[in-house]
Amino acid sequence: MDKILVYIKYFALSKYGYASIVLIFLIWMSFFDNNNFIKRWRLHSENSKLMRENAKYSKIIKDNELKTNALSTNRDALEKYAREVYGMKSPDEDVFLFDE
Repeated sequence: MDKILVYIKYFALSKYGYASIVLIFLIWMSFFDNNNFIKRWRLHSENSKLMRENAKYSKIIKDNELKTNALSTNRDALEKYAREVYGMKSPDEDVFLFDE
């Protein structure tokens, strides 16, 4: 224990005292702290990824709202959608579906 105190006093009183304290602080913050730099970088990367996903889903929601609005206000668009997606037809007509 006495040797450790001697080393601490030597580094604290030497001309490199501030540099050694800053170095110890940076090492501590980089690897051992709960909010270390590595963890913060990972969280920042995950946050960026989630923000991109959020923007993508917001765009999809906006497009779907526009489609829903168009289908609820325009009867011709609703009929076209029902025929294309669900294959609905009038009783007196034949519908031929082609796969592309």
